[in-house]
Amino acid sequence: MKNFILILQFMTRIPININLDVKREDFAEAVRYFPLVGLIIGCFDIIVYFLMSKIFPTTIASVFMVLSHVFITGGLHMDGLGDTADGMFSGRSRERILEIMKDSRAGSFGVLAVVIALLFRFGAFQSLQVQATVLYRGALLSPIIARTLVSMLMYRRTYAREKEGLGDLFIGKISRKTFITVLIMGIILTLFIGGYKGAISFGVVALFVLWLGRYVEKKIEGLTGDVLGASIELSEIIVLLCFTAKIGFL
Repeated sequence: MKNFILILQFMTRIPININLDVKREDFAEAVRYFPLVGLIIGCFDIIVYFLMSKIFPTTIASVFMVLSHVFITGGLHMDGLGDTADGMFSGRSRERILEIMKDSRAGSFGVLAVVIALLFRFGAFQSLQVQATVLYRGALLSPIIARTLVSMLMYRRTYAREKEGLGDLFIGKISRKTFITVLIMGIILTLFIGGYKGAISFGVVALFVLWLGRYVEKKIEGLTGDVLGASIELSEIIVLLCFTAKIGFL
């Protein structure tokens, strides 16, 4: 229970005023609760959309849904996406890429990546409004699948920086038991909520995360916390796109 509260405090802005006696290794253990955190975030987004759609047109309700997601996560993963984009597309050396990613100032690639991500998220919500049940399933599953599969960038991976950071709490730190627990929990929730469409989305995101890990590791010989955030943000969008796709088997 302690680790669940810990990771909920860490990954969301839900006001939980409980003081915990925390050790660094507790964060890695708490990864097993990632899918549940995703479920809570998805429920929050859906509730906001449902309430706003009773007051405003659906387009405005979609805007509130996007804003609610940024609010409840504190923009944590969006910030990681921006920093990762700035570094990966800089065309610089490994050392310089890591410096750029650590810089608190937003570069042009980072701003562009965040804007594009927000547009895709809004566009997906708009497209899914035709069927409310599909919208709700997509909004629920996207944070669940994204947080489940980011564990693939933690298990038996190397942290790219020499100094400790947020990413060092997770990367290369989670055990096999935790990794398997996360996957099983995520798969169960995915199949229960999303059925075959959820299963396809899960597979597509898994392939993307594998590719992202290899791509970044070639660039900086490891991974960082920003990359984890970017993975979550992009994976959520991929799930939403899978639900909007007009392909026969989807």
